[in-house]
Amino acid sequence: MPTDDRVSIDGLVKNELNGKAGAIAKYDEMLWKIRTGYAVLLYGAIGIVAGLVNQKVITLDSRVAWAAVVLIMGFSVFGALLDYLFMAAKLRVVKYRDRLTELAWSRARLKEFTEDENQQLIECLKNSGERKERTDWSQRVGRSVPVIYYGGTGLLCTIATRLLVAKL
Repeated sequence: MPTDDRVSIDGLVKNELNGKAGAIAKYDEMLWKIRTGYAVLLYGAIGIVAGLVNQKVITLDSRVAWAAVVLIMGFSVFGALLDYLFMAAKLRVVKYRDRLTELAWSRARLKEFTEDENQQLIECLKNSGERKERTDWSQRVGRSVPVIYYGGTGLLCTIATRLLVAKL
């Protein structure tokens, strides 16, 4: 019995919606791995150094503390930048998933696409996360999360480092 191997528009849309949902989940997973690794590394390092200073195994002079502050700030800035880049890619996928959903709804209602909708569909079916488009952050929730997370953690670790020197 022969099978029809042709791909339908409905099948393409359904597969792409599933793919975009999976991509969004993968971006979220990567973001939380970055955030968790950052926090574990930074707080863990400060905790170890604080314990060693407290046990008088090491001492921190002002020069070493300032070097630590520069490392903390650098690690925080580049962690936030990496976070923003992954968030931007995720938001591009969300944008195209939302548009693809609108197109699917239109097709379900009208059964046909206009020529403009056909062109939009083709764009929505392409890889959207890796595009070089600017991300519109104005309508998105959570754009301040990296600033608060990395800035707050960097500030707390900087204060802790300076307090360790003050203990001398």
